[in-house]
Amino acid sequence: MKPSSRRSRSALWLAGSAAAAVTMIVAGVTSSVAAQPASGTTAQTGPGYPPPGGIYTPFTNCPLNNALMHESNGFTACTAGDATTGTIVIGNLTTQVTQPVIVQFGFWTPPNQTYYADVIPPLAGVSAQLVTKPDLIPESLTTALGCPSSNATIENMCQQAANRGGKYNQVYALAQSAGNITNFNLFTWTQPTKFQLINPLLGRNCYIGTDGDPIVLNPTLNITSLKSKNDPNPAAHPDTGVLLAKASAVDTTFAAPGVTGCGPGGVANIAVDQALDTSAGLPAASGANSLTLTGAFDIAATSAAEDSSVPQPADNAAILLSAFKASVGSSGSTSSHRITIAEAKKMLGLHH
Repeated sequence: MKPSSRRSRSALWLAGSAAAAVTMIVAGVTSSVAAQPASGTTAQTGPGYPPPGGIYTPFTNCPLNNALMHESNGFTACTAGDATTGTIVIGNLTTQVTQPVIVQFGFWTPPNQTYYADVIPPLAGVSAQLVTKPDLIPESLTTALGCPSSNATIENMCQQAANRGGKYNQVYALAQSAGNITNFNLFTWTQPTKFQLINPLLGRNCYIGTDGDPIVLNPTLNITSLKSKNDPNPAAHPDTGVLLAKASAVDTTFAAPGVTGCGPGGVANIAVDQALDTSAGLPAASGANSLTLTGAFDIAATSAAEDSSVPQPADNAAILLSAFKASVGSSGSTSSHRITIAEAKKMLGLHH
């Protein structure tokens, strides 16, 4: 991809895309740390283009048909992320990430905006940004409730969990967005998150964090490896290609509130919430919680709209969509080459 004449925006697309990709991976981490299969599913709206091939094979759900993606006068990009390892600690709960978290979304630089890119979810909405498989929290419900209990409601739940077993004594967790990404600045950002605790006995509104009182993640991103591939037809798709990156995100500063809404409903939930809080060590102040996540992801990007050698105005999203459509059915792949962070920054005009 050719260096742009408008460095203030194009300089952000490498670091910004990496940060945004891992941002959504971080938001989805505990979905893999345990989403119950039947919970949180959403009907998927297609992206409006056939599945691409070649170097664009991973990008099956980018919102290139969102009108906003066509308004950029800087760069336009798609992300396909895959987080495979990591650990998240909330209070006394520690869970290893063992199932992959697949993330897809788009991002772009709006006109007259120079300091960060706006994230656009797939056409199906925010819930379609990640796809993952279930993982079990390593603590049974009877342990989490502190069974046996002198409280009648909790003891009834204890007996049901012990006698019925299976899903009645297993607790899953589902990470959900609790607000928009903010403070998006290269290698750091802010992501409000909430975690639904899933068990038939806990009801449908059992959460750690809420929209009004979320877990606020502020990860720091470290890119460990970068490779690049150019579009095989640069004449038709100028300043277009794919970056393949590996990165880790770490946050040891976030606080976690107590659980709310757990149990059979009404005032009976108060005792259940308190029991779960006691077991999990919640609320947990900053320093008691941590997130470490490693992911690999691809970023397809076009910056033709700010290239003076390309006829203007150029529609970045249309160019990238054309590249996707041209690759349909292709099994070939252009060669890649490894680049360092310093080389990528120099290429994009990010010298500091």
